[in-house]
Order: sequence, then structure tokens, then C-alpha cells
Amino acid sequence: MKMIIAAIKPYKLDEVREALTAIGVRGMMVTEIKGFGTQSGHTEIYRGAEYAVNFVPKMRLEIVVTDAMAETVVDTITKTARTGKIGDGKIFVLDVAKALRVRTGDADDDAL
Repeated sequence: MKMIIAAIKPYKLDEVREALTAIGVRGMMVTEIKGFGTQSGHTEIYRGAEYAVNFVPKMRLEIVVTDAMAETVVDTITKTARTGKIGDGKIFVLDVAKALRVRTGDADDDAL
């Protein structure tokens, strides 16, 4: 099993969710986060004063899928979240040692 962690632009969330559902992803966890990378924040003007926004809002998706499905999920997120501009996000793929569905006790692939 693989855990895919993706940080994407907030306005891309619904589009990415719909694309993942279409390829068979049955669930994900979503968290609102803030961070910076190459984008390094930006400046905004509030009540006439300019100030720096060092952390940019993003959405963090966590998805656990079978090994066979991992590459398809990564490709789908990449294609759907891409705008071609700086700050599109990052995707990380990690190995998952064990998964367990609390309600039924199903383990590993059956728990997904």
C-alpha cells in the first residue's frame, strides 16, 4: 500500500476530488494548511498598508491506495492540480506498513 500526500492550491480541491472519485478513489483526508516553498509568500495591501504574507494557504490531501493504483492517483492529481504557475504544490508517496478498518477489523488492502 502507498500513502500519497499532496499539497495543492485550495481552489483546485473540488476538481481534484472529482477526478480521483472518477478513477475509483474511495476516500481521502483533507486538511487546510499553510506553507511556503519556491513561491516564498507574497505581499498584500490591507487598509493602505503593505505587509508580507510568508505562508501561503494550501490543501493537504492524504490518500492510501493499493500499490497498483498509486501511479494512477499521482498522475491524476498532477494533471488536475496543475496550473503551470509557481505554487501548484508537491506530491509525496510513502510506503504504508499496515492499515486497519476499526469498525470491521479488516486489514491492509481490505481496509481500503
